[in-house]
Amino acid sequence: MDKSKPLMITIIALLVILLGAISFASFYFVRTMEKNASGASNTLTQATHLSVDQIEKVSLSSPISTNLLNGKDGVEHYVKINLSVGVNNTDKKESPRMLSSLKSNEMVVRDIVLAILRNQTYEELTNPDGQDLLKDNIKTQLQDEFKSNLIVQVYISDLAFS
Repeated sequence: MDKSKPLMITIIALLVILLGAISFASFYFVRTMEKNASGASNTLTQATHLSVDQIEKVSLSSPISTNLLNGKDGVEHYVKINLSVGVNNTDKKESPRMLSSLKSNEMVVRDIVLAILRNQTYEELTNPDGQDLLKDNIKTQLQDEFKSNLIVQVYISDLAFS
C-alpha cells in the first residue's frame, strides 16, 4: 500500500492542476466573450445614437451598375446603385483621416460594392429586408477593409433594377 500512496497523491495533484487549468480557461473565455459583446454593443449603440449632423457622408462620384446572380427565375437581372458612406465625425482626430481615405480610395469602395452585388440575386435584394442586409454587408466589409468602426452607415440614394 506504501507504493500506491505516492501514485494516488500524484494523480490527485494532476487532477487539481487540470481542474485549475480548465477553470482558468473557462474564465478567460467568458471574459473575452463578454468583452467582445460589449465592444460590438458599444459600436452599435454609438452608431444608433449619432445624430444626422454627427455623420459625414462620402458619396461615390458615379452610380455603380452590374449584373446580379441568376436567381430562381433564371432571368439575368442588373442593378444600378448610387450610395454614400456615413462616417462618425465626432472623433476630430480620426474622422478627417477616414473621410480622406474613403475619398482617395473610391475604387476600393466601388470594388467592395461590386463584389457584394455580384453575389446577390434579384430576389434577395427585393425581399423586404434585402436592402437593409445589403447596406449592413457593405458597411461591415468597408469597416474590415479600412480597419475602422468610424464607418457607421451606408445610404442608398438610388437603386434601380432591370
